[in-house]
Amino acid sequence: MERQLQKLSFLTVRDLVPAKINTIILPVGTVEAHGSACLGTDNFIPEIISNGIAERINGLVAPTVNYGITRSLYRYNGGSTIQPDVFGRYIGDILHSFADHGFKNIIIMNGHGGNNSVLKSTAIDIHNTHRVNIAVIHWWELCAKMTEEFFGHAGGHAGTDENAMVMSLDAALVGEEKYSPDLAFTFRPGADIYPVPGTILLYKENEGYPEFDRTKAIAYRDKVVAHVGEFVDGVLSQWKRLGLA
Repeated sequence: MERQLQKLSFLTVRDLVPAKINTIILPVGTVEAHGSACLGTDNFIPEIISNGIAERINGLVAPTVNYGITRSLYRYNGGSTIQPDVFGRYIGDILHSFADHGFKNIIIMNGHGGNNSVLKSTAIDIHNTHRVNIAVIHWWELCAKMTEEFFGHAGGHAGTDENAMVMSLDAALVGEEKYSPDLAFTFRPGADIYPVPGTILLYKENEGYPEFDRTKAIAYRDKVVAHVGEFVDGVLSQWKRLGLA
């Protein structure tokens, strides 16, 4: 069946929610620099995961929130940012709408670290107000151990993991012909830098650079979708066992 909320009529949604479907997934990202890869990396990845798990968890996928809180990479060409208070209120209104129309379980699929704290606080507020169940998934954190096992090292911003996810969608989106390791910068504790002097951000010296093997990228994507799907399915099942969903 069709899982994209925006492709359904209100008549179909009226028949489905909450009688047959009571779970909705909201992909959230931002627009910012990702090395030679596309500016929409943080939007495409949560969409890939959301679409990949929707059938498994019997959920609908809401339209993506494409603009988020961009900080240290805002100065690089094409980036956009939203003030945290505005972003929080906007996300809150979307979640309020979901609750108002009968969704009992809301899965926020976050693709951008700058959104983390505001998504968490907003989710708590909506949960307390509407008594809906909300899980905020930061996919790269949830999949960190699996990523290290798959690639043999940690990923990074616009690094191995993100680059693979986007490449699995479309190899043209990673801009291999424009890639250079000079785009990378390794984070070190003890400094906050604006803008960060690099748009590929590594967390370990000489680890996490993008790779451009599409077959491997697709295999990684499938593992991410399965890993996140298993986790979310488990959360929903536990909510149901406890009489919450």
